[in-house]
Amino acid sequence: MANVLSGDNSSDKYYRHTGFSSTISNSFSSPSVTTTGVSWDGTNVCSADGSTNPGRHYRHSGFSSTISNSFSSLADLVAGICWDGTNLLDTDTGLGKIYLHSGFSSTISNSFSSPSTTPWGLTWDNTNVLSGDYTSVKIYLHTGFSSTISNSFASPSTSPVGVSWDSANVLSADNALLKIYLHTGFSSTISNSFSSPSTSPLGLEWDDRVYFGRFPKGSYYPHILAQ
Repeated sequence: MANVLSGDNSSDKYYRHTGFSSTISNSFSSPSVTTTGVSWDGTNVCSADGSTNPGRHYRHSGFSSTISNSFSSLADLVAGICWDGTNLLDTDTGLGKIYLHSGFSSTISNSFSSPSTTPWGLTWDNTNVLSGDYTSVKIYLHTGFSSTISNSFASPSTSPVGVSWDSANVLSADNALLKIYLHTGFSSTISNSFSSPSTSPLGLEWDDRVYFGRFPKGSYYPHILAQ
């Protein structure tokens, strides 16, 4: 069964939901104090922390607080992260950039500028980047790993801080209404939603996102964290 994974900055926890629901089947504490992003590499949680400048990335052992690897991000203000099956991607909300790393490492193999100024949510649909921007309040479909935008729509509320993909539909998290949404395809139409388990959702993942069953296996965010 595939499940929503979410991170919350207020509780400094990562949650595993039961399917697409508010029911929590498991959780663990963040390795630091500023939870900003969560992803899944098919076996392990990857997380982002914004309590230092630059931020830091962690690879956990499965869904647990045990850390197997970590590195400092190039991003001063690291936020959204995702895994493309081979490499980590992340966003820099300070410089408005999206980075492609080489594997799980600090080495950057490619980057481009975000379509707006505060990229936060980030995911990969096996072909293209999807990003959410806190300033423009939009979710974007890029062409491959590039700044070219093929489609976009307005977020259901004012603070999109997490984006994921379930192989057919966008999922998004909003820090203003404290909601997690299931969209219909790549569109603003909402087919389902539930309340976040705490008061500052930052980061969202669908734990079957990468493979879809068809492939092998703070202080730096005062405008959001003060809410």
